[in-house]
Amino acid sequence: MNKNKYKNFIGFIKKNRNTIITILCFVTGIVLFAVFVKARLNILANDASYKLTIASNYIANNNIEQGFGIIDDIIDQYSNTTASYRARFMKATHLISEKQYEQAEVLLKYIIDNGKPKTVRPLAYPSLILIYEETGSFDKAIEYSNMFLNLYSDNYLVPSVMENLARFYKVTNKVEQANDIYQKIKDNYPNSEYSVRAEQNLNDKK
Repeated sequence: MNKNKYKNFIGFIKKNRNTIITILCFVTGIVLFAVFVKARLNILANDASYKLTIASNYIANNNIEQGFGIIDDIIDQYSNTTASYRARFMKATHLISEKQYEQAEVLLKYIIDNGKPKTVRPLAYPSLILIYEETGSFDKAIEYSNMFLNLYSDNYLVPSVMENLARFYKVTNKVEQANDIYQKIKDNYPNSEYSVRAEQNLNDKK
């Protein structure tokens, strides 16, 4: 029985030899291509990280123009690497300090929508919210604060975002919503500096 199966198998191989060779060559080609692409992506990622380190050193030594020149190269040439999203964040932070809010907003929104790894995405929210605060766009500041809190309820930035959200509500005369946030801060983060400030704000209304 086993001999018959073996003969049948050999016969099948001989009969379909060309087809089988074609399939094997195709599969081998795909595997080799995948290995090549992965290796190439690793090289690109390492190059981008190395350049980002150089750019950071330039900026730290007050060679701003050279540093951000490299930052721009990283964003253009290594657009989908982890380093490129860190580069975008660094550039956005610099643009905010220069009050170039529109360009910074574009970069931060891109990080929020596309950032890799996904753990970098929540980090862009506070800076974007700051832009809206600085430009007096409190409705947008409130919108993106609530968006952050809904998406990243366990993130370490939550109490800070909540505190600022309460302040935005107060600025826009939404006192009840502000007090609700302050109470949540007290309940969720007792014995913290956020809780102390929330208590002070709640006492101010009395």
